[in-house]
Amino acid sequence: MNTEINKNSDEVVDLVFEAILKNRLKPGVRLSEISLQEEFGYSRSVVRQGFDKLVDSGLLQHKKNQGVRVACPTKEETIQIYEARQAIENAVITILVKKHKNQELDLSLIDELISEEKRLHSTSQYDEHTKLSCDFHLTLAELCDNKYIVESLKPLIPLSTLAASVYSNPDSTFCSYAEHNDLVQAIKSNDLNKATRSMNEHLDHCVKSLDFNKPIRTRSFSNIFS
Repeated sequence: MNTEINKNSDEVVDLVFEAILKNRLKPGVRLSEISLQEEFGYSRSVVRQGFDKLVDSGLLQHKKNQGVRVACPTKEETIQIYEARQAIENAVITILVKKHKNQELDLSLIDELISEEKRLHSTSQYDEHTKLSCDFHLTLAELCDNKYIVESLKPLIPLSTLAASVYSNPDSTFCSYAEHNDLVQAIKSNDLNKATRSMNEHLDHCVKSLDFNKPIRTRSFSNIFS
């Protein structure tokens, strides 16, 4: 495989990831190969390879004669997404508590993310707050220094964002930054059981904050990168 093409296709993947995390890409939106080619100068083969990777990860769906669309997770898929996250993020907690016990863990970046989350929450900057909340979980995984854990978790975070976009409940009082802070304090306490319980309760609250009975709305426009 041509290394340069593969590198550029990874850029396409990251571009779509970022757009989903920032709520610029909504569930059901059809993506245009042409808009990506024109906006960022990628070749058709690079865009298609990037889309293929995103289809494999579950973030995009391809149907004959319908093109490529952003995934719209069902209730069952959403529950499975969070079950997978729980399995992976429990491993993250195990590694981080061990590293903290051995004084091999610097959580200063995580502390900064939580402070910024709190600020954004108080200013009602929802999209930025959502992106930062996702960054929190990915940064925890990156602190494990285990690329396999990061790559396993990476597609599940934007899938969670898509599910939240579909089933968000305006009446929910769920507050992620407060639970993120509790989780970090649990890690700092070197108490593995407490930290694991904190993570599991947090992910459970993420699911319980969703309204699976609300009507599903999807959008059809495709040129979202211009």
